[in-house]
Amino acid sequence: MPADQSAPAQPTGRFQPPDVRRRQILDATAALLLADGYEALTVSKVAARAGVAKGTVYLYFDSKHELLAALQAEMWDRMLQQPAALLEQPGLTWTERLDGLVAAWIAAEQDHHELYHQLFHEPGGATGEEPATVARDLLVTLLTEGHTAGEFDVPDPQLTADFLTHAYTGPCHHTQTGTDITGAVQALFRRVVAARPPSQPH
Repeated sequence: MPADQSAPAQPTGRFQPPDVRRRQILDATAALLLADGYEALTVSKVAARAGVAKGTVYLYFDSKHELLAALQAEMWDRMLQQPAALLEQPGLTWTERLDGLVAAWIAAEQDHHELYHQLFHEPGGATGEEPATVARDLLVTLLTEGHTAGEFDVPDPQLTADFLTHAYTGPCHHTQTGTDITGAVQALFRRVVAARPPSQPH
C-alpha cells in the first residue's frame, strides 16, 4: 500500500482550513495571556504555541495588539450579541429576554473570567469602554421596556441595573466550578424586578 494511503490524512500545519488556523492562533494567544500576561506575549510565542510559523500568524494578525483586539471582539459577542438579539426578537416576554441576558452573562463570567480580566483590566489590554459597561446599558433598556410593558416593577431602571450588574458576579465567583447556577440567578433577577406574566394587570 502506498505510504500516503496507509493512514487517514491529518489536517495539520499548512493544510488547516483558514478558520481552523485562525482559531488555533487565538486559542494560543488566550492560553499565553492567562499563563504569562500581556507584556510577555509575543507573536513568536503565539506561533510556537499554535504550532504554526511566525509568518502564518502575520497572515491573520499584524501585531500582538491585533491578536488582543480579536479576543476582545469575541468577548463582546459573548456578552452582548445574544442579549441584544433577544431585544429585537418578536414574541418573547420581557422575562424571557431577561433570562437570556442572564444566561449569556453567566456563561461569559464562569467560562472566561480570567481571560476577561487579562483583556480589559490589565495594562496593555484596557481599551476604554468594556463589554460590562455596554451590557449594563443593555440591561437598563430591557428593564425600562419591561416596566413600560407592565411586566416588571422597576421604577428606577438605572439603579436596578447597577445593582443587578454587580450582584450576578458574586455567585459566579464563589460557586464551585462545573455547578450550573443559571436557573437560580435567573430566578433572583426575576424577583428583584418583580416579574409577572404580561397579561397580569398592575
